[in-house]
Amino acid sequence: MPPAASRPKADPLTALLAAALAAALLAQEPPRSPVAIHVGRVTAVSWPGQEGLAAALAEAADRAAPFPALGSLPDRPIRLLLAPTQQIFDSLTRRRMPPWSEGAAFPSSGTVVLLTTRPSARLPVALRHELAHLALHWSVPRSLPLWFDEGYAVSAAAEWGRAQALELNIGLALGRIPTFGGVDSALRGAGNSAAMGYALAGSAVQYLARLGGDRGLDPLIASLRTASSFEEAIRRTYFVTSDGLEDLWRKDLRSRYGLLTWVVAAGAFWTVAAVLLVALASARRRRDRERRRLLAEAVEAEVDPAPPGG
Repeated sequence: MPPAASRPKADPLTALLAAALAAALLAQEPPRSPVAIHVGRVTAVSWPGQEGLAAALAEAADRAAPFPALGSLPDRPIRLLLAPTQQIFDSLTRRRMPPWSEGAAFPSSGTVVLLTTRPSARLPVALRHELAHLALHWSVPRSLPLWFDEGYAVSAAAEWGRAQALELNIGLALGRIPTFGGVDSALRGAGNSAAMGYALAGSAVQYLARLGGDRGLDPLIASLRTASSFEEAIRRTYFVTSDGLEDLWRKDLRSRYGLLTWVVAAGAFWTVAAVLLVALASARRRRDRERRRLLAEAVEAEVDPAPPGG
């Protein structure tokens, strides 16, 4: 464990923990002191009962795999705060996060806050997402568009999968493809809107990676480190303006997910058609059986021998 360093009076961690304890007191909960666990460069702070979870997540953060185009996290201290209740999470994040949020990252202080009331299987993914924010802002210390910031974290945490693709596909089938500004607005919206925003942001960053070919996002990140703005970095890397890049991305979405929409619609059509055909065939078989029964009865009546007479 590294030696404890002296901290300024306005230490962010102390202020955040004090706010969380105050929230617990206001909620008339018994005041329980948080516990700090040190794993390498990570200081994980948890409330009683979550020490094991804190140790596991701290180790995962300390040994985080390299991030796309950024590499490993810089050798800087990381603070990991585990919030056992929504109220403590709101206090630690100063109520800046929407109600559906499960984590937050503060690159300036190297702090990650995770809400631990969610299923534990989700926490490593949420941790990776927030660490990606630290990695990106530590490597590119400039203002970035929200869609790129969140899209990079979605991609780095491997949150893009079948569920997100289907959600994006259905959403695009029901409405128009938004602009980058529309994606930013969706990310700031309510739960369903935000989910669509994350899917769109992830698709945009993945599109940039495809434009980079074998080098992925490397050319763009290199430009971002030296360019005076995000716009200049886009021009240097892809030889288009942000508006031009937006048009290219939207066309790519139409080509990719327009086809998926057709496939899904066609699949649904043939499924319904198959069900109808089975139902019609079954009804026809019932009618045929009834006709054969009536015909057999009629034939039997015609061939019956005449009763004996004198």
